Amino acid sequence: MDFYLMSMRKIIDGRVKLYIAIIIILIALNIPYTTKDTFTEKEFYKEQEPYNLTQTYYEKEPYIDNVPLKINTTLDWYITDYRYKDEFNLIATLRNIDNISGEFWVTFHVESTNGSFDFTTESIFLMPGEIHQFEHGFTGLFSYVTYKVKQPTREVEKFRDIPEERTITSYRDIEKSREAVRVKKNTLSLLQRILKYPPNYEPDPPVQAPPANVYDDWEQ
Repeated sequence: MDFYLMSMRKIIDGRVKLYIAIIIILIALNIPYTTKDTFTEKEFYKEQEPYNLTQTYYEKEPYIDNVPLKINTTLDWYITDYRYKDEFNLIATLRNIDNISGEFWVTFHVESTNGSFDFTTESIFLMPGEIHQFEHGFTGLFSYVTYKVKQPTREVEKFRDIPEERTITSYRDIEKSREAVRVKKNTLSLLQRILKYPPNYEPDPPVQAPPANVYDDWEQ
């Protein structure tokens, strides 16, 4: 009887130890641990590449321009028509109403029954407020007249933009790729690894936004 009891106790103890061992093994198989996995992936980056650029710029070039003097004048004219002689006279009165003296002359374009005529008076120097009268005769009957008062000019130095070209070195961004070695932490239990679970990598750290520019309202 004692022998039987001792045998049963040994069997029970052995089973208890076996169950405890199985429980420990199962716990151990499910304890996660971290390993470092190394792999390669394609990495894209930008590189500054120099290139030649043709740039247009402008140089100031001086030149001389003849600019009319700003002298105000008035011109009054009338016709003396001699129909019995088939001719007429054109009389024009030029007045310098400015405060600057200058030399003036008048160009007329006259049309009559005998054709058209272009006539330029002699030049006359007029002081401020001075008056001069021009008179010229034409044949035929008067039809039409136009005129233009010409006045002195002065030389003024001006500048104009002349386009020039030059070659400069500029830079542009070129996108390139390369194989980069990455290391990630993989946290799985031994049982998950045996059962071929997918890797459980730690998430990449979030990309931080660049700091906002801080302006001092008091800074001038």
